[in-house]
Amino acid sequence: MNAKRLTILCSLAALSSSGAFAQAAPHPGAEKAMARIVLEKDYGDDLKFDKREVVSILENDRVPGLNGLIFMYWRGDDPNSFVMASVQWFEKKDDLIKFYRQTTKGQDFKLGEFDGTTLWKVGESGYSWTDGEHFLVSLGGNPPPPREMVKDWLAMIGNKVAEIEKEAKKKSGR
Repeated sequence: MNAKRLTILCSLAALSSSGAFAQAAPHPGAEKAMARIVLEKDYGDDLKFDKREVVSILENDRVPGLNGLIFMYWRGDDPNSFVMASVQWFEKKDDLIKFYRQTTKGQDFKLGEFDGTTLWKVGESGYSWTDGEHFLVSLGGNPPPPREMVKDWLAMIGNKVAEIEKEAKKKSGR
């Protein structure tokens, strides 16, 4: 995962765990949707589930439409070994698509495939996709997420990257 993106995600994680949003009213729709996103599974002997952090915000002035965040961490035996999953939940599809477009313009984002599914490769150690409705998922770390983990996340949160990119090409006339 590129350093800029990882810094943003870690900053959002720090804000959520520091209570910076604690005074904000929770978002009922985000709470309900994110309650179903649970993957407290170990991956082999190398990556053990560590923690899950969730925050929802009724009104968010920092990132329009972003009403929920989940961060999940898996740790390895080596202190520098970890995988982080971040899930952003947007109430409105238009806000999600706008954020998705800005995010995937990063130089480390390359449209690619995973088991025949189009998604974004983030550098050599990450993946990102959206369901095109509410969720934007990012996985990355050192080591890269294991194949089984990526498959588990794709099964949990669908991927509409191919359809969204095809529609964007139509609109731009390419």
